[in-house]
Amino acid sequence: MTIIYLDNAATTRTSVTALDAMREVYVGDAFANPASQHASGDAALRVLESSRRRIAERLHARPSEVEFTSCGSEANNQALLTGAAYGEREGRRHIVASAIEHPSVLRMLELLASPDGPYGGNFEVTLVKPDANGLVGVADVKAAMRPDTCLVSLMYANNEVGAVQPVRDVCRMARKRGALFHTDAVQVTGHLPIDFTRDGFDLLTLSAHKFHGPRGMGALVCSHRVAPASLVLGGAQERGHRAGTSNVAGAAGMAAALDEACEKLEANTSQVEALHERFVRGLASIEGAHVLGPTEPSLRLPGIVAITLDGVDHQRSLVLLDELGICLNAGSACAAGALEESHVLAAMGISSEVGRTYLRVSLDAEENDETDVDRAVEAIATVAARLRKQGETLPAQPHVSANPPSDAPLGGDAR
Repeated sequence: MTIIYLDNAATTRTSVTALDAMREVYVGDAFANPASQHASGDAALRVLESSRRRIAERLHARPSEVEFTSCGSEANNQALLTGAAYGEREGRRHIVASAIEHPSVLRMLELLASPDGPYGGNFEVTLVKPDANGLVGVADVKAAMRPDTCLVSLMYANNEVGAVQPVRDVCRMARKRGALFHTDAVQVTGHLPIDFTRDGFDLLTLSAHKFHGPRGMGALVCSHRVAPASLVLGGAQERGHRAGTSNVAGAAGMAAALDEACEKLEANTSQVEALHERFVRGLASIEGAHVLGPTEPSLRLPGIVAITLDGVDHQRSLVLLDELGICLNAGSACAAGALEESHVLAAMGISSEVGRTYLRVSLDAEENDETDVDRAVEAIATVAARLRKQGETLPAQPHVSANPPSDAPLGGDAR
């Protein structure tokens, strides 16, 4: 049975180009520690810095602004600590973020706001909810800001419903009011054009495995205007901002993958958009299927199709789809493997019962074609009909909660 992989928002297949770049490091002259004072160390350092320059060029940033990390989550953690350190220096101890941020952002914000945490609850955090399509309003962020706001964090595009956020407008507004701006660009890097300098971002995070680079490699792009906080202490790597032996092979693979993704970006976007539209047309023939998120192409990330199936529990549908060779996802999973309720859907005002029917399809130009789309639509229709026929359905529920969560400071039951 041919496996159809439609979970590219979770991770992409590492490209041959990236693997070749990494292999050259592992078996060539640049295998050494780039901090070593000998010829092999110098060769490794040249590869590391060349990779940094290439990534910076693709993001329209300075090479000195690119700090390598182990993943996007680490980069997000470091970005928030950088914003908090700025707040401490300036006497500002309020942070604004959206309620649909990645858990690596939300968990760190909880730590900053917790009286029992290492920061003693020095910071107050306000989470701004999105509208029913997952879009955060600039006016809502502005209303949440205070004179003591030190940081605004808004993801570039949401990983569960694909909503592209107004990051440029929010960035301009935040900086005008003296706050730093951070955007989690993990889902968009290599898929949408990014201009770090033109857009005036202070902090931007990315992860290589989202654009066919290696897992275990991320980066924080930190403006030269901002002093990055150190999350990993020890040696003086990454200009003293991130200790640990440099992952030269990972950096080379990341740079190669980003080069390739950016060179193919326009063609890949067009192809994925066509697959996206084909998938949505196919879903229209399935009883009780609803597409979540923005419908306007400019407001959504190409490739992420978020759907709910009336009465069809995703715990059961995912198992049956997997048996048919269709690999999908349904939001975050805990360590035990049981699906958790999506905080993104909850913030959008979607009831928890409807959230239990949510499935995420994420398409990729290098991985998928029209046949994959047609087979997946057919499989979803088959599984939904089978579960309904067997009576394995959830009670009928309104699609949107009558009492969506409101903006509130983080802590207790606020989120």
